[in-house]
Amino acid sequence: MVLPMNSMSTYKLKAALCGPPDRVALVAFLFSGAVTASMMAMPFLVFNQLGRGAFLSGIYSGSQALGYTLAALISAPYVGRSKNGLAWGTVGIVGFMVLMCAMPLFRNPWMCGALFAGAFTLSALAWPSFHSWVGAEPDLGARARSMGRLNVGWSVGGAAGPFLAGPLYEVDYRLPFVFVAVLCLLAVYLIRSVPHESFYFGAGNGNAPAHRTAHHQASEAFLWCAWCATFTAHVCIGAVRSIFPKRLDDIVASGQLRLFGESDPVAWLNAATATRFSWLIFILGIGTAFLFLVLGRSGWWHHRFSVLAASQVLTGLSMWALGYTHSLMLMLAAFAVIGANLGVAFFSSVYYGTANPALKHGRSAINEGVVGAGGIVGNFGFAIAGAAFGLDMPFRWMPAFILGVLLLQLLLIRLRRNAGQDTGQVLNNVLST
Repeated sequence: MVLPMNSMSTYKLKAALCGPPDRVALVAFLFSGAVTASMMAMPFLVFNQLGRGAFLSGIYSGSQALGYTLAALISAPYVGRSKNGLAWGTVGIVGFMVLMCAMPLFRNPWMCGALFAGAFTLSALAWPSFHSWVGAEPDLGARARSMGRLNVGWSVGGAAGPFLAGPLYEVDYRLPFVFVAVLCLLAVYLIRSVPHESFYFGAGNGNAPAHRTAHHQASEAFLWCAWCATFTAHVCIGAVRSIFPKRLDDIVASGQLRLFGESDPVAWLNAATATRFSWLIFILGIGTAFLFLVLGRSGWWHHRFSVLAASQVLTGLSMWALGYTHSLMLMLAAFAVIGANLGVAFFSSVYYGTANPALKHGRSAINEGVVGAGGIVGNFGFAIAGAAFGLDMPFRWMPAFILGVLLLQLLLIRLRRNAGQDTGQVLNNVLST
């Protein structure tokens, strides 16, 4: 594509003011705010408008994670071959908006569950397209910075959405869904202004082929471990988003929420559960955004398993603490650690997954499938275990689960080092068919 001189000058001026990578990051910010605002509102809609409990909230979240996973994996070959992947992003955002904003119009649990799951199933078309577009950057350093901006964008949006949706819900349960519609419409407007990746990145000069090859090979060995860490992180995220609200609601209803560990509960804290929970989700998003910012501007963590392992161990301890504590400050600290772990795991899996540009969209879709799979286990697993043994139990046993996943990651590292690139070659063949 050749632009006239005046069009090219206008394009460069717009790029200097807010370049396409920044616009993709802004789209991610807006859409993530919409997604997490709906996640924030859903449990309280279930508790208060539908008159149900944590089990149904967990089933809703598990169903959306299942739909998301299947859509991400099934659509990968088709979306990867499309002439403009961001067009699928538009479909995902619009579909999510229409179905999600219809949810508060109904009181039938089956209908509400179908709309919630359907909205997230369609959203699976959007996220891989964002990461794939950024992953087209041929220069490794520039790609890491753009990826950092994208991840910071969606994580800050993920913090801001619930922070505003909680108070909006206290005013009227329908307002968070109006908020979702506004954010989605803004995201669609912006995404239509982003150029095709082949036009924007086509003339760029990348790193030397030898450097890329070394980077691809090193990343192959850690990609599977990063996917395992991402799975574990989203097990935790699913649990704290859909199941912990009921535990917090029970603590507030009994008047036992404390600021620290004082003997007498603070009276003003024991009200407006949705707002209190929005504080926790906000700090979770800030923890994720902070790690994205750090990882996007540094390289010391590349191909170091100790970073992934330490993050997961701290997350296990944080989940254990959430099964016992009535302290709001300890809850905030635990949510911050859980959010930071999401930042480490997700950034690692996206960074390693897009190391080879030829496979970037397929692997981005697989990564979103891993995200959904973790959500399935976190939502369904915690809902079932909570119903059978109490809401505290699955949080208290989470360290044992994480230890098992860490042992699996160690095994994968050893297998990858012993087998060379055989496993990676098998995956490459699958994704290229």
